[in-house]
Amino acid sequence: MKRSAGVGCGIFLACLASVGVGQAADIRIVAYNTLNNPDNAVEDSWFTTVFGAIAEESVNGIAKRPDIVAVSETDTGSSARLVDVLNNLYGVSSYQVITSSYDGAGDRTGVLYDSSTLTLQGWSDLTEIGTHPIVRAQFRPVTQASPDSEFYVYAVHLKSGASASDKASRAVEAGNLRGNADALGEGKHIIYAGDFNMLGSSEGAWTNMVAAGNGQAFDAAESPGEWRDNEDFKSLHSQDSRGPMDDRFDLQFVSGECLDGQGFEYLLGSYHVFGNNGTHTLNGSISTGSGASPTVLAALEDASDHLPIVADYCIREPEYVPGDANRDGNVDFYDYLIVKANLGKTDRSWSDGDFDGDEDVDRDDFLALRSNFGLRGSTFGGLPPDGAAVPEPATVVLLVGAGLAALRGRRGCAGIH
Repeated sequence: MKRSAGVGCGIFLACLASVGVGQAADIRIVAYNTLNNPDNAVEDSWFTTVFGAIAEESVNGIAKRPDIVAVSETDTGSSARLVDVLNNLYGVSSYQVITSSYDGAGDRTGVLYDSSTLTLQGWSDLTEIGTHPIVRAQFRPVTQASPDSEFYVYAVHLKSGASASDKASRAVEAGNLRGNADALGEGKHIIYAGDFNMLGSSEGAWTNMVAAGNGQAFDAAESPGEWRDNEDFKSLHSQDSRGPMDDRFDLQFVSGECLDGQGFEYLLGSYHVFGNNGTHTLNGSISTGSGASPTVLAALEDASDHLPIVADYCIREPEYVPGDANRDGNVDFYDYLIVKANLGKTDRSWSDGDFDGDEDVDRDDFLALRSNFGLRGSTFGGLPPDGAAVPEPATVVLLVGAGLAALRGRRGCAGIH
């Protein structure tokens, strides 16, 4: 799906309205290459510090614990320990994990999730992508019934290295990843989260990720460029936290459906590299900056050579313009018929033509219909049913006009003011 110009600001405002400033966003997603940690009590304490700070950090007025952690370079033991870290830290028992099969080096990818906020709809171990098997998981928030709230998360780990051969392998793997996502069909909400190992957007891997198609990926940070050793992208560098910090290996891409104003949505401006506010010394360690407290920065260095990528998402409920009685995304003849059929009746609702919420259908509702008549795609709905005949706008305007004339003649007895 194409992303329309200016949609980001609208999504941001709508999502803030839905969650409330200072309240929890619906979904917080973290991508983290954990370097096959934690493996012991000391390492548990490092991750406890890191994830405690992630939950306490306020972004756009929102602070909450993660709902999903997409991990790369993990294994069954370290991912299980990380589940325990999160459950113990947040005082719950709801975190669970799914992991891929091993790659040739003994690493896995995985998805940790909070089962108190998300229902796992299904998952796959994708061994055909390339160097590293990739977990693909499908979720629905437990508070939502609509399929529009469902989303997929890929825990990504592409081929590492800077040689021409490495870049070519990454490009093939990104193409394979996109092929898998495209096969899900149109209209899917997708997050590609993990370690892409790209040096810049000139790579074929980037080109293949952002190519047109069902699963077209958009960089949540909207920051194409040549990232390696580049001061301009310092705040997006995620590796090496211990120094040199000079690469943007870790990203979150989203499909266009996460940017279209419907259902599951990326919360604009929430993407960030945790602990990195761009103040560290280029090619120094993350502790040379002020992106977190010294204690947290030290824990980030100890826990892994990568930094976590954090982004928030929200569930945007449909909003319909006055006049769209049948909520199909258009204000047209079908809505006129609904309003006409309910004119003068009380104990009515939106679907009957009561657009102003006063529980009757009257002149004000007719005026709303006339004002917005002809709007198409004005909400989240689709076009009228295939083969349905829709009168020309001028014809319906005349009909609405006639209806208003009739209303004016009936004002005294209908109680319309």
